[in-house]
Amino acid sequence: MKQNNETESTRDKIEIESIEPLSPHNEALYETGKDMLKSSISTARDFCKFMITISTGAIPIYLGLLKLVLPPNITLPRTDLLLSIFPAFFFLISALVFIFGYFPQVDYFSLDIIDEIRQAYEKTVAKRRKLSILGTSFFVVGTILAILSIAIHLIG
Repeated sequence: MKQNNETESTRDKIEIESIEPLSPHNEALYETGKDMLKSSISTARDFCKFMITISTGAIPIYLGLLKLVLPPNITLPRTDLLLSIFPAFFFLISALVFIFGYFPQVDYFSLDIIDEIRQAYEKTVAKRRKLSILGTSFFVVGTILAILSIAIHLIG
């Protein structure tokens, strides 16, 4: 029986080769990682807030440029009218997606259970990332369509 206990105790031992203080470089990396982890949720939220302003501001800017390009009292054919409306539509959809990304995340978790905190954090970061990518995609498509629309109206 005694030999069995000795075998178990030798299996449960952890050997530490050396203990050294953190180098200044490793300590700085550790602090950077800590800051990145803490600020990742607020950074994504701030990006969504910024892009709401940009997306909604792009609509009147585009329509103003379109008004400058088009001659007064023009009646556009249906295809040109649709081409002219799509960029503003994409800017609006982009703003709506960013609004959903800006909403506060409501999650209930216990501060005593690390896994619940981790799951809530990862869920929030993943949701904001997806909405940021989706909103940016709509904004980029709207921008490309706006450029094409203005170029077509300038040429035609």
